[in-house]
Amino acid sequence: CITAAVANKPTNWTDCGLKNSTLHFDSVVSTNPVHTNETQYINKTFHFSSGHSYNNITCEYEQFWQVLGHWFRFLDLRVNSCAEHPAMCNAKPDTEIFVETKHPPLNPLTPHGMYRSKQTYRDGNTNEVIGCVDMMIPYVK
Repeated sequence: CITAAVANKPTNWTDCGLKNSTLHFDSVVSTNPVHTNETQYINKTFHFSSGHSYNNITCEYEQFWQVLGHWFRFLDLRVNSCAEHPAMCNAKPDTEIFVETKHPPLNPLTPHGMYRSKQTYRDGNTNEVIGCVDMMIPYVK
């Protein structure tokens, strides 16, 4: 199930989890590119490895903007993933999980260009990294 607002262009994404990660991304689809005054939808499908389920997950969002070939981080925050996406917590291992995030239009003063979102997921009880996804989305007029 993919929202109609998601563009047809493939999303440039990578599962950046370590070899011992237990959260595995199967698909990431985003509005691509994102245009001025446009709502962005990001749809992620993932699963947890056999024997792994978590009741407390946090996500560190690192947001970057590319300038002259260099990535500049402009945001770094952690959120409670269970509150944002309840389907993530206490999920059955080896079961496909789908979550959708809807971002309102960006501030009109936001510069156009290439943006990157690196999301590192952690077991909220131990702070152990359990998975990671890294995606790049252009923002255009």
